[in-house]
Amino acid sequence: MKKIAKVMGLALCLALAAGTFSGCGKEKAQDGMTTVTMWTADGGSKAVMVELVNEFNKTIGKENNVILDYEVKEGNLKEQIELALTTNQAPDLFISDGIDKYSENGNIAAIEDLPGGSELVKRYEGHLNYFTHTYKGKTYCLPFSTNTYGLIYNKEMFKAAGIVDEKGEAKPPETFDELRADAKKLTDKSKKQFGIILPLKWGSWVYQELSCNLMSSYGRSYYNPTKGEYDYTILQKPIEMIMDIKADQSFYPGAENIDNDTARARFAEGGIGMKFAVSWDVGVLNDQFPAKCDWGVAPLPVEDVNNKYLQHSGTSTGPYINKKSLEIKDPEKIMVVYKWYHSDELLRELYKKGTYIPWNYDIIKDVKIENPKKGWTEFAALNEISTPVPPTIKADTSGQDTLATIFNNEIWTGKSSAGDCLKRLNKIAADGVKRYKEENPEYDNSYAILDKWEIKR
Repeated sequence: MKKIAKVMGLALCLALAAGTFSGCGKEKAQDGMTTVTMWTADGGSKAVMVELVNEFNKTIGKENNVILDYEVKEGNLKEQIELALTTNQAPDLFISDGIDKYSENGNIAAIEDLPGGSELVKRYEGHLNYFTHTYKGKTYCLPFSTNTYGLIYNKEMFKAAGIVDEKGEAKPPETFDELRADAKKLTDKSKKQFGIILPLKWGSWVYQELSCNLMSSYGRSYYNPTKGEYDYTILQKPIEMIMDIKADQSFYPGAENIDNDTARARFAEGGIGMKFAVSWDVGVLNDQFPAKCDWGVAPLPVEDVNNKYLQHSGTSTGPYINKKSLEIKDPEKIMVVYKWYHSDELLRELYKKGTYIPWNYDIIKDVKIENPKKGWTEFAALNEISTPVPPTIKADTSGQDTLATIFNNEIWTGKSSAGDCLKRLNKIAADGVKRYKEENPEYDNSYAILDKWEIKR
């Protein structure tokens, strides 16, 4: 009964929303104007986007008789979208995932099939991934922004420890060995200073902070795109680096009980030399936990300084286009909004306001920002030496141990060797790939096997 009531309540809210203008960036529709609706769950950019949407409505939109109705939704957006699609109350544009399901159900339109769509798609040649942007020969969404990965470091501690360059400036580590050595030098327990902080309690630590070191050192993650197989043994050296730091006791104690918010707050307080970080941490260290120390951003360390590859980055996509909308609205009008949303001009403005790093560094490489948030331009510059992870083969590993649980429960505790655990993960992955194929015999994994994958710097 509760589930039925919940669905009925959500349906009622959608029905009410369809007849009112309660969202952001909305203006009363005028005669001859077409309102294009868009839903997103990104509350972090709401204030900036409302300002830019209002500007669009007064300029480009007005010139083309279009009003963009931009709404930031709370709660589970995907659930709201799926219900709205079944009741024909979905927005014209929406940001979500599940490209295969939406495409198979006829919910989304291919960009190439809209006016000027083919020309727009050509701009992204070489940057479109199957199952993310494309599906069965058609493009359904485009790259929008990126998150870059780096090592943040306390410049004051580095200088005090004498870890400096020829100019006396703090010199962050370039290799795994240097990171371990620096962590040891920076640790002074009598002063409550520690070389690095490791938030092992954070469920994504192994993936966001440990595994992020793979691409730049070895040119791939634990999925090998040229062989089409998972190979976790590539994690051996990064894990050894972390375990050596543990043996040196040059990390902030109690890592098992530290989540990412706690780790970021401790780094901001000072007394922590280094932390692996993502570009989204800029907002945290400037606004949520304003840093009391002078800190910088460096590229991720690598195993061999003479053998570097492009770093791991994570990209977000723009919206899908509701196929149903094309039956009741002029596709030309919808594309006015779609092209503006993916324009270099909008992305530059979002970057200047510290909201998004564009998917392509060339869009902002010459942009100068007055008084940017600390770390923002440094993280953005890392996009020049970064690339998204290639698509992977699907595997059904439900009910099996994960890399995160095995690392925390067995490797970190010393119960099992890293080598044995990584071999076990290889078997779990291989069995999972086989199981998924058996359950989905029509599944074609050829999109995830690349003839060439070369990202040498």
